[in-house]
Amino acid sequence: MMNRCAATWISLPLMAALGAGCTLDAGSRGPFGPQDPETAVPKMALPPQVPSRHALAFTADESPGRHLKPKMAGTVADIALKRSPNPSAILTAPEIAALREAAESDPRVAALLGDRWGFIEANRSAPEGKVAFGCCRDEARFATLTYFSYSQNVAVEVRLKEQRVIDAARRGGYLPPEGPQDVERGIALARADSRLAGNVQSLQGHGLLMQPDIGFLKNDPGYGHRTIWITFSQGQDGDPKFWAVVDLTDDRVLDAGQEPPR
Repeated sequence: MMNRCAATWISLPLMAALGAGCTLDAGSRGPFGPQDPETAVPKMALPPQVPSRHALAFTADESPGRHLKPKMAGTVADIALKRSPNPSAILTAPEIAALREAAESDPRVAALLGDRWGFIEANRSAPEGKVAFGCCRDEARFATLTYFSYSQNVAVEVRLKEQRVIDAARRGGYLPPEGPQDVERGIALARADSRLAGNVQSLQGHGLLMQPDIGFLKNDPGYGHRTIWITFSQGQDGDPKFWAVVDLTDDRVLDAGQEPPR
């Protein structure tokens, strides 16, 4: 009996000590354990005047063809940002005419173009191989001319060095943008169409390349051909009055009509 009472008296202080050691102050408990004391943040007085709002200004006007550029604080003056075009990278009209004459008189190019074709564009091209480095890089002038053969229904690219044809090849699957001859031929065919003749002679024609859709059972007229959308309006910016879909590959008007009044 004595031993049982002694054990009881000894165990009570031990349990009290353990309980006290595992108990935390309610103010220091948190979801992730004890919390550190708050960091004292010194208070600062507000400035006497509210800072002015920075207005976003632009360097260019809103005229057509211009891009608005924001003025950035701390940058160099606007005059230093203007870049002059590189004259050597731009083909002039006489240069294009000379390159076209050289290309179109070449038998290889003539065979690729066929009887009916249209000129699309001419661009400077980078030289290939060792000539791209060293002193010959700026002396040698390379250019690429793009055509579309209506007879072969395929694009044709011609590479020239100076005014000498280096190579010419078809580019199957490539659809270059409409060229001036595309638009001119499309307008001429549309003006002669019986559905528009007599109504569009005093109007200005415009052209935009289009791609007829492939259908589930039947493709749209002109699918897979070089097809151009022609419109006629009063002046350059007027609303279209008449329209026509012209297949340049087959050299015929697929459809034409009058635009509904707006």
